[in-house]
Amino acid sequence: MKITFANFRKDPFFFFKYFTAQMLIMMVLGFLCKDLVSSELSLNLNHLLVLPLAVVFGLQLPVALHNAVHFNIKPRMLNEIVGEICGFFVLFGMAPFRISHVLHHANADDHELDPHPPMGKNFLYFLATTQLNTVRVISNQYFSIHGRSAKTYSIMGTQMAAYYVGLALRAFIWWKVLGPTYFVAFYLPAYLTNLVVFAHINWATHKTMEDGSVEIVNLNHNLYYKTVNFLGAGAYYHLNHHLKPNLYDPSKYEAPVAKKPKLCLVEEISA
Repeated sequence: MKITFANFRKDPFFFFKYFTAQMLIMMVLGFLCKDLVSSELSLNLNHLLVLPLAVVFGLQLPVALHNAVHFNIKPRMLNEIVGEICGFFVLFGMAPFRISHVLHHANADDHELDPHPPMGKNFLYFLATTQLNTVRVISNQYFSIHGRSAKTYSIMGTQMAAYYVGLALRAFIWWKVLGPTYFVAFYLPAYLTNLVVFAHINWATHKTMEDGSVEIVNLNHNLYYKTVNFLGAGAYYHLNHHLKPNLYDPSKYEAPVAKKPKLCLVEEISA
């Protein structure tokens, strides 16, 4: 299935088809993997050696997913393949991330239209509510485009059920493929690295000013930011990313002094 904002806008069954197909695929994979490895959990101190690899993996895979969303991987056909592989790791697939990220660039820091505006929230609250806010914004977009009726509410309810079943099945498949030991020693630290670091990027680089306005910034002024930027292809160069979203590593871009990002038209980043 081609994943663009135009498809989401034209087809009221876009996410229904995507989540249902993914759920069915995950059910088949889950059945095939159910007896793959032992269900015994056996951790020891040697498994701490896996932790650095898990952290790097947790930074690199979402970077690849993010760039696949922007069609930054060449040749172009690889974006869907890489995006879905990475989307399997982060559990929710590529389509919801591409649609929500298009909305973020088109409506950055709009309280109603941006899926993850910081708006003065503390980080833990932002982290806890980002998923729910993203679902809210995409749902509102869906209803504003396709209308509110018994039919669209039924479609929305069914596709959300398929979405959450797909999340659980992906986690189950990782548990069975890696086994309980490496699920805990590798997958969970990698997943949590992705979850926390990239939530922090969206929170810290959209800086709420004293007057209530929000300024998008690059961050590279301490050891933490420098390390993540090195391992995560300039992930905290968020101003540069908004100025040049077609760069795989936005730290390579030298933005003109005091230049501010313009809001992108949906078509500019979703075609």
